[in-house]
Amino acid sequence: MKISHRAQHRHHLREVVLLFLRLGFTAFGGPAAHIAMFRDETVERRKWVTDQHFLDLLGATNLIPGPNSTEMAIHLALCARGGPG
Repeated sequence: MKISHRAQHRHHLREVVLLFLRLGFTAFGGPAAHIAMFRDETVERRKWVTDQHFLDLLGATNLIPGPNSTEMAIHLALCARGGPG
């Protein structure tokens, strides 16, 4: 039985909020740079999602109209914390 990514990791809401708050205030360079910073923080450093799952989320955000980096942040917070994220 395969466990979903959401069921594997339940991080503190405070950690999720502080990460995206810090990135929101310090990140610059447009959506591509933001997404690269998200990958560094959530895949490499914190191991919230696998690299393949991150790429799947990125593909999904590219299909949905709207700001990609904002949508990616929402998806990553959902993966890290579930609904409250």
